[in-house]
Amino acid sequence: MVVNPVQSRLLMPFNTLIRNDFLTPVESRILLEEDDTEGVGATLVDPCEVKWGVFLKKRKMKKDSGKESLNYAIICGWNDIVEANVLEKDDDISIWSFRRGINGILSFALVLPPPPDMP
Repeated sequence: MVVNPVQSRLLMPFNTLIRNDFLTPVESRILLEEDDTEGVGATLVDPCEVKWGVFLKKRKMKKDSGKESLNYAIICGWNDIVEANVLEKDDDISIWSFRRGINGILSFALVLPPPPDMP
């Protein structure tokens, strides 16, 4: 994923996902709704183990070619996450999904690459 804090969201194009089976059937149905106000609540855990409340949405984006691409978008508080983790435009990050707790709450881990000076 590439960081662009100006857009107040993290877009994750479907064609870049290693796996796309991380949603429950109920969560998938919520994201299929055409109503753009719906989203799935989740927790994002950053490298400092700070937990952030976020929403996951599905977005259709028009390409220059006129075709549409499907993306997941992490929104609601993304700019705070960017600021707290000192992320900059074009930083290369990874997002891992997992389930936590007895109820299997949808969660994401923000994974940063190792610093360049690390052996």
